[in-house]
Amino acid sequence: MDMTGEYRIPAPREKVWEALNDPEILKICIPGCQ
Repeated sequence: MDMTGEYRIPAPREKVWEALNDPEILKICIPGCQ
């Protein structure tokens, strides 16, 4: 996967990191993710 750009997420860093490591959340956020 190639990702570029920058986006600030209005949430605490710890919560964002938890979400990025949660497969159930990733399935919701990434089209085609299983």
